[in-house]
Amino acid sequence: MAPVEAATLVLVAGVVAGVLGASLFALARRGRNRGLTPRTALARAGSYAGLAVALLVAAWIGVPGLAVLFAILGSFALVEWGRMFDLPLHHRVAVVVANVVVIGAIALGGVGAADWLVGGLVLVGVAWPVVRADTGRAIRDLGMAAVGVILVTVLLAHGVALGVERGEAGLALVVALAVACAFSDVGAFVVGRRFGRTPLAPRLSPAKTREGVAGNLLGAAIGIVAFAPALVPSFGIPFTIILVPLVAGGSLWGDLLESAAKREAGVKDAGGWLPGFGGILDRVDSLLPTLALGYWIARLWGAG
Repeated sequence: MAPVEAATLVLVAGVVAGVLGASLFALARRGRNRGLTPRTALARAGSYAGLAVALLVAAWIGVPGLAVLFAILGSFALVEWGRMFDLPLHHRVAVVVANVVVIGAIALGGVGAADWLVGGLVLVGVAWPVVRADTGRAIRDLGMAAVGVILVTVLLAHGVALGVERGEAGLALVVALAVACAFSDVGAFVVGRRFGRTPLAPRLSPAKTREGVAGNLLGAAIGIVAFAPALVPSFGIPFTIILVPLVAGGSLWGDLLESAAKREAGVKDAGGWLPGFGGILDRVDSLLPTLALGYWIARLWGAG
């Protein structure tokens, strides 16, 4: 069975199980308003299912499909980033255009496109403070726009690069990483709420606990083991095992990183696009560093 086909079976089974589990949870907690409400649980399950279907369609189309999906997600996330930090309209438009250009260039030319993308984007970026002079905040706006492109676009582009360099195996790996990140987030939430006592990072995210980190690891393990039939034939057992702590650590890293950004911006949610979650950035934050880590581990593993 081809890697994408194997990943598809796991993804479909995961969506069905997730929606069924959320429905049973909603029935069990019907009429209760404390904690995770039935309405929020169903909304989150619906959002997960919608994103899973979009990812599935993109993986079947191949690199062009994945590039389109990531370009759309990245554009929405950057719109949220611009609003969070009150960037002027021309910066908001510029970061979205840069997002589409970067991801499209990687899809067409692979990582070799970075040779001219880096220099070109830097030159265009440093022109803004001169063309649209604002001595009160020009450099600050340029810096926040650049950080947004790095955190969202550059990290997402690693997933497209996996598909370009590894073919179907790379696409299956991207699907596995995305779903395992979702499992890791759910695991951290469940274990943290049930057993959490010790704050992990009280200044960044008071709700996260050290006990919840065990949930991160457990959820990542469940997600990666489920995709083992799609990963092991192409990457081997040792590589697949390494993905468990990689996903758990990357998910936690991305979540805390976005928490730091929201703390600085003074907002609770990045946006309101996804029912039950908030914004696109709230949902893909754990995936961003995980994709980059997955790409470089796969590249170094292949080089070895």
